[in-house]
Amino acid sequence: MEPLKIYLRIKRENRVFFFECSLLDPVEILKRKLLPYYKQEIQDMRIYFGDRLLDDKANLQDQAVPNDSCLILKLRKGMSGEWDE
Repeated sequence: MEPLKIYLRIKRENRVFFFECSLLDPVEILKRKLLPYYKQEIQDMRIYFGDRLLDDKANLQDQAVPNDSCLILKLRKGMSGEWDE
């Protein structure tokens, strides 16, 4: 049986990306899908569901991310270690 597919939006500033994912996909998969659009390494990306930072290794189902959610992408700013607001 194929894992349940869900649709997610990932937003950063004035850009919104739409992805089809499996509930069993780890968050790291979402970051890999964003690599062609940003010149950042995966460890320099954070994805939030509301105020909650999602764990890269945990899957979407375990982190209770529902279908049609809008996630927020934040990037590390240079070498300062600071993150987008």
